[in-house]
Amino acid sequence: MLKIQQEFGSFSNYCWRFVNQKPLRNGFRYARQVPVKTPKAELMSKDLMQRGFRCVGPTAVYSFMQVAGFVNDHLQACFRYKECNAEVKKNFKPRSEETEMVTEASGNTCVSHDRTISLRP
Repeated sequence: MLKIQQEFGSFSNYCWRFVNQKPLRNGFRYARQVPVKTPKAELMSKDLMQRGFRCVGPTAVYSFMQVAGFVNDHLQACFRYKECNAEVKKNFKPRSEETEMVTEASGNTCVSHDRTISLRP
């Protein structure tokens, strides 16, 4: 994680480059149309694995992309689909300072907003 932060400025910057700096909009009508993985998720998964990450298969990465807002997979009939697309139309800029993680050298932990995540097994 530290190497990614040093190379790209933040983990957010690293992730956004896989979707060309703006969220992908899918227009599915039925839940069965929503994929479990995509070529972009496979690419991100492969890159993360090469960087030493574990448990980052394409399905897990695609789920992360959905949750983090890199992909809008809400169904067309869902009220959130329209809201998410309206946000993209506004001058979209990823806010890396909100998602950037800071490492504390003394405790080997990462701090993201008000949560602390231990890096030790």
